[in-house]
Parts: sequence; structure tokens; C-alpha cells
Amino acid sequence: MRGDGGPLAVEIVPFDGQRPRNTFSCGRRPIDAWYKNHAKKCVKRAEYCVFEALVPQAPRPVGYYALQIGNESMSALENKPDDFTKNYTAFPAVHLAYLGVDEKFQGRGIGTAFLSDVFESVYKISQMAGLYALTLQSLDEDSTRFYRKLGFTPYSDHPTSPKMLIPLRIIIQLVEEA
Repeated sequence: MRGDGGPLAVEIVPFDGQRPRNTFSCGRRPIDAWYKNHAKKCVKRAEYCVFEALVPQAPRPVGYYALQIGNESMSALENKPDDFTKNYTAFPAVHLAYLGVDEKFQGRGIGTAFLSDVFESVYKISQMAGLYALTLQSLDEDSTRFYRKLGFTPYSDHPTSPKMLIPLRIIIQLVEEA
């Protein structure tokens, strides 16, 4: 079930374990289950930074995303870039581990607002630490299409849920032009 109406005024705030999450449903079980059952513990242990979307029309968060810092093997890249990374065995990255928007609010700009916020965060991180890209694991064909539209490219050959990335240089360009 998709939400009715146009884009919403969205406030993206740091995770607060006191906000109710038990009725959150984006329609994808692993994303729902992680938010309901693991987000609070993972934030407390500093494994992830989680952010929630609040809108005036809803008493609870209508979406969330989770970021991690890590690296990815260069051998995972099918088309290795001809740049400074060619001599590396792994590339540093920020990983978008989870992103979900409640079904009632999908199609109203929240996912795009999240990605804009993620790009801003990655940009800020890049000013304090070296990294090559923002990565994610697409869940299915719909999410792959969504992320492709935003500039991500697959770097694994899985047909429906590939690993995807967007290089830092593109994020810097997008943020600085905004």
C-alpha cells in the first residue's frame, strides 16, 4: 500500500530508542525486523548510526536508515576503476546497511530525502577520513531500480540484488552543486 499525496515535510533525526517501532512496516521483512528487533542494541554498541524520518502527519517514525564504516575487496569490483585504487586490495567505504520507508508513506519523497541526507553525511565523513564510495546491498529488483535512478551502479553480478556503489567524487559533486 503506497501513500497518497505528494512530498512530505520530513525531519531526519538521530535514532531514539524511545520512539515506537513495533508497527513499522516497509513491506520487506528483513528491513522491518532489523529496525524493530536490532536497531536499539546496534546503536547502543555503536555498530551502526541510525536516523529516523519524522513527519507531522504521523505519531511514529515513518522510516529509517543505518550507516556503517567498512571496506570492500577490490576483487569484488568487476570493472576496476583506473584511478588511485588500482593498487589497493580493498577500498574504504561508508555502507548504507538499511533503508526503509513505511508502506503508508512510500512514494512521497522520504527515500529521496534519506539519500540526500546520506550523501551529506558521506561528504562530511570524507572531510575527516579517506573513503572511496558509498556502498549498499540492493534487496530486490525494485530497490535496484530506485538506487540506479540515484546514480548507484552494481559491482557484483547478482541479477536481482547486487552490491552497488556510488563513488565519493560523484557525491562531492552532487553536494557541492546543491
